[in-house]
This record gives sequence, structure tokens and C-alpha cells, in this order.
Amino acid sequence: MNIEIFGGIGEIGGNKIFINIGDKKFLFDFGLSFSDNQKYFSEFLNPRKFNGIIDYLYLGLIPPINKLYRNDLITPFSNVLNSDPYNIITTNENIVEAFFLTHAHLDHYKFIGFLKQNTPIYMNWVSNTILEHLTNTSKDTLLSEVLNFYESFKMVPKKRQSSNGEIEYKRATKPDHKPSDIKRPIRIMKEGKPSRFKSSQGEINITQFQTDHSIPGACSYIIENDGRSIIYTGDFRRHGFHSEWVDEFIKYAHNSNPVSIITEGTRVPTIEDFKKGSYRSEEQSESEVKKQSADVIKDHSGLILMRCPSRNLDRILLYYSLAKKFNRRFAITPKIFHLIDSFRTKFDEMDESRIKQYYHDYKLPDYSDKNFVVYLPRKGWGKFEAADYKEAYQNDIFKIDNYITYKDVQKEPDKYLLYLDFFMLSELIDLNQKPNSALFLNSTTDPFSEEMIIQEERLNAWLKRFNISKTKTIHSSGHCNVDKLIDFLQKIDADNIIPVHTEHPETFREFGLSGKVILPEKGKKYTI
Repeated sequence: MNIEIFGGIGEIGGNKIFINIGDKKFLFDFGLSFSDNQKYFSEFLNPRKFNGIIDYLYLGLIPPINKLYRNDLITPFSNVLNSDPYNIITTNENIVEAFFLTHAHLDHYKFIGFLKQNTPIYMNWVSNTILEHLTNTSKDTLLSEVLNFYESFKMVPKKRQSSNGEIEYKRATKPDHKPSDIKRPIRIMKEGKPSRFKSSQGEINITQFQTDHSIPGACSYIIENDGRSIIYTGDFRRHGFHSEWVDEFIKYAHNSNPVSIITEGTRVPTIEDFKKGSYRSEEQSESEVKKQSADVIKDHSGLILMRCPSRNLDRILLYYSLAKKFNRRFAITPKIFHLIDSFRTKFDEMDESRIKQYYHDYKLPDYSDKNFVVYLPRKGWGKFEAADYKEAYQNDIFKIDNYITYKDVQKEPDKYLLYLDFFMLSELIDLNQKPNSALFLNSTTDPFSEEMIIQEERLNAWLKRFNISKTKTIHSSGHCNVDKLIDFLQKIDADNIIPVHTEHPETFREFGLSGKVILPEKGKKYTI
């Protein structure tokens, strides 16, 4: 058994982890490094689609690994890719036996679309539902390649041919691809049921266990072979609504005879801060978020605007429940409605035994509930007509009767808890509330990068312009705090601890763990 790590080293996110057993190579997560991406790109400066994977390789966003990437992004650029420093050739051979996703955050799934079309992609039904939602609502063209495969630089015959009998071709668009040609081999895993693989070193069992994070569907993996195991935690926390999921995983992980654990450490501080204990601050759990938010909503008599991560279903449903409790209508965006509707559809389609846990833990709104509405912003000509909304998920709102507009909010502002993120700030002009009558409830992480700080300053400028007060941040991290992380690692008790998804892996050596802490180097092979 050996481990190779190509992302998530000394940084938060961008995980790219190979676990190799005998003649089989498994890839866990293939995500975007936020720090590297922000170093080179911005909203209007992006990698060039016409250059295949070259821009990504050149800037170090993806590793130069042969027999990993799809041929249609290699062949047109063979003069560059076939030689140093890349040495990537066109071949049908695939070094990856299977890919495994921990959860649907960009820093874990962004580059799945670059993998060869025949790569089996394993995930649970929850992450699959979220990725389907993103495919239908995101303008990021690379996201449409995660679950599907659209061959790039493909030429197809024109439907109307010239009269001289010569076949004329055109550049293929998405409608030119046959449904049978675009499907990737998606494998939906069941909780606690191993996927089995044969290798030159015997049978390999890879089992997925749900964990708690800031997005539903997050999971950890146990990879077992010859009576030993490697644990990969993905991202997790122990202070959310589902901490018992992590406690259950700890038991399975400990009993699997773990020789190594690859663990996240997002909230691990510097050695100096760890020794001082200054990293310890009051833990804000999801329950505390609910309590503080309830106090805010209860005490305010006017319009309440709020924002939170749009795919954090726990948080969305938390505010829905508070809106009901205080007799307000929770007004969400068409995109959030599409996510909820996607889960509702899956609940209706799937076997009850598969979704029982989620059906219990994620109580989705009934569409007839008067406290649950969709806020429809003006688009196109601003007439609230179907022709104004080009995206299918937006146009679908007209098929239901529970949508509202700014006019409804103007009539009864005190009856609404309105989701309003940064990209909706111009709605404040239409809402046109009396000065000092509205409140902005902030339930997302504080800015920690230069771009986020600039964006937050713009948001504050809008709020100031309209005399809207802003609450302190009411938020709970999606990552485990240090003390609970140490307890987690002690209980699992692996022989080796490999920190990823952390800016301070060296601090793990101060935790007093019985196992050996390995500080990973990019691309280095660690034989376990």
C-alpha cells in the first residue's frame, strides 16, 4: 500500500490523493486549489477553454500525470504535452481504477471533468444530486463535464449538405452529442457497504461513511486490504447537527486496523498559537447559530435580509424553521429552490430504505407551505414574464404559484425573511425600504482572502447606502476544531498521520499522538 498526494499540502483545499494497492490505483478527490487559483485568476480572467488542460498544467493547478486525462484534451496539443515537462500522451490506457469523491465542494471535485471518460466515479446519492443541481444551474462549463462527457474539438456533419455531394462539417455543440456518448460511469455507493476490487495484493474493500460538514453528502473512506486499512477523512466537523455520524465512523475506523490516516486540519493553528492555546475560542455550533438567529429574528420588526452558504442544506432548513416559528415567509432564490426540489425529486424516486436517514434529518418544505416562497428577481425586460428568464431552472418557477417579487415584500416587509447574497444587492433598489427599518443577518464565514475582503467592503457600502444594519457574524464552521480533532485522531489511533487541507501540518507533531506524523511532499510516494 502506498500514498501519493498532489494537492491539499500546506493549503486549505485542492485535495488530490492517490492510494495505490498492488496493481490498482485509486484517486480520492480532484479539487481546485483556491490559493493557486486566486494567485493567477479572477472573475474575468480564467483558464482558456481553447487551450485544453495546458493553462492548468502550466500554472500548476493540476499535476502532469500520464494516462490520467481525457484524450480529446491531449491530442490537439501533442506537440506541447508529449514532451518535457509534461510527458502526457494520447492513450486509451487509464491508470485510475476508480475515482472516489468525498463531497461536492469545488476544492474536492472541480477537475473531475478532466479525467478519462471511462473512469468509474464513485459517490453517494446526495453528492450526485448536488452535482446534478450544479450542472443545471452553474455557468461554469467545466462543471457540466463532471457527470457528463462532451468531446472537445469535435467536428460533425452539417444537417444540410451542399448540392455538390461533398460532406460539410461544423464544430459540435452539446445538442450534437448523443446521450449514449456523454454519460460517465457514475457509481452510487451505499452507506457502510464496501465496493470490492481485485488486485495483485488481494481483495480491496473501499467503504464510505457519512460525516457532518457544511454541505450534505460529505463522507469519509476506509480502504482495506490484507487486514490493514488507510483512512481518508475528507472534510468533517463534530459540532454540527449530525455529530453522531462522525462518532459512528470513529468506531469503524479504529476497528479497521488503520496503518495510516489522511486527515484534514483546516482549523489547526501555528505551533506558537497552539502552545499558547490562543487558538481556543468559543465554539459556535449549529445549535448556537439557531439560538442566536432566533433572538435576532424575534427582536426585529421590519424586513430581515439574510445570507448563508446556498448549498448548506442544514443552514437553509434552519432558517426555514425559524421563519415558520416567527410567522415570516422564508423567501429563497430560484437556485436554492432548484436544490431543494432536486432533493424532493430524489426522495420521491428512491427506495425508502436508502433515504430514510436523510428524510428524517432533512425535513424539506412542503410547496403548499405559506412560509416557504421563492423570490423572483427581475430579468430581461423586467416584466416578470417567462420570456425574461432564459435559464430553465428560473423559468420553471412559473410552474408553481408560490413565488413573490419585490412588490410583495414592499407591501409587508415585516412578514419576510429574504435570502439576499452579494450578487443580489441591486435588489435593494427595488425593495426600497425605509431607512433603518431593515436588518441584514450575516450567517456566513468572515472574509479571509483579499478578494473576499473587497467583496465584503462592497456589501457594506450597499448596506450603508440604504441604512441597513448588519448583525455580527452568526456562523458555524464546517471543520473540526483542534481539541476535537486531536480526540478524533487519538480514538482512531492510526500508525501514521498524514495532514492535508491545512496550512500548518507541522503543528500535528505537537498533538502528542501515538502515531507518526508524516508531513507530505507533493508527488512523493509513501509506502505504508
